[in-house]
Amino acid sequence: MTQPVPFEEVSVLIVTHERPQLLHALLESLVQQAANRWARVVVVDDSHEPSPANTRFPGLALDYQVLAERVHITRAKNLGLAAIQSPFVLIIDDDNTVTDSTFERPLRRLAEDSKLGAVMPSVLYRDVPDLVWVYATPFLRGRWGFDLVGRNRARDPALEGRSLPTDALPNAAFFRTTALQSVRGYDERYPVNSSADLCQRLKKAGWRVEADTGAFVLHAVEAPGRPGYWAAHTSTDPARTYHETRDWFRFEYAMHAGDRILTLRAIYHASGWILPLLLALAIRRGASRRATTAALLRGVRDAVRARAG
Repeated sequence: MTQPVPFEEVSVLIVTHERPQLLHALLESLVQQAANRWARVVVVDDSHEPSPANTRFPGLALDYQVLAERVHITRAKNLGLAAIQSPFVLIIDDDNTVTDSTFERPLRRLAEDSKLGAVMPSVLYRDVPDLVWVYATPFLRGRWGFDLVGRNRARDPALEGRSLPTDALPNAAFFRTTALQSVRGYDERYPVNSSADLCQRLKKAGWRVEADTGAFVLHAVEAPGRPGYWAAHTSTDPARTYHETRDWFRFEYAMHAGDRILTLRAIYHASGWILPLLLALAIRRGASRRATTAALLRGVRDAVRARAG
């Protein structure tokens, strides 16, 4: 059996914004799994008041990059990638933690298959680890969204321990660094949601991409139960909402280029997530209702204008 890639050949890239406690939990989980054996742990922080963790994790090969202004997720990832020299890199969102199941299977698959460009581990709710956040994200029929395999259901032994197709790489993914370099990293025309575009470009470049349902990370996102839980990410961050909205339309415009009534179709399909978001803003305490609603509408307007122009 092929041996997995050693930790010494793996770097970790994390981008963070205003979530120091979540970041520190992730860094602690990395220490617990591999101590100081990582090639490098790169953190790119564009918070208004960064909280560098160098002194808190002295044994970690930590490269903590503080940015002078907010650049959003995609640009921050590309800045961090410039510091990666190891053959492999785990790119993971700051609101996740790793476990003792996260590494062996994906790193073994990367060692076995030289044309495998990326492996997505499955994601469980951190506070309810028997509940699935997502196993894999293949396209739905028609490519107007993704099949969130397992979302909000109990763990399913029939789905676990397998390689599944995926068309996006949310939360976390292991990459062959040369694969990322071959497509020039993330496309900064998608400031926030760029993982689906990256996944498609890797495939077009000849790399294989898969989801591994035997490897897991834990996502510190609100579990089902509280009204409006599905909008926890966006209900208090209007800037993120604006870019996520534009990113969605840009991606779908690219997927469906040539459709003569594309904008009408896009608005129709976008209603499937816009209406639930508006409902969450109406019922969720602490939501930035006016600012987030305005950002959402500006995002739709600007996306449509950009295509028309």
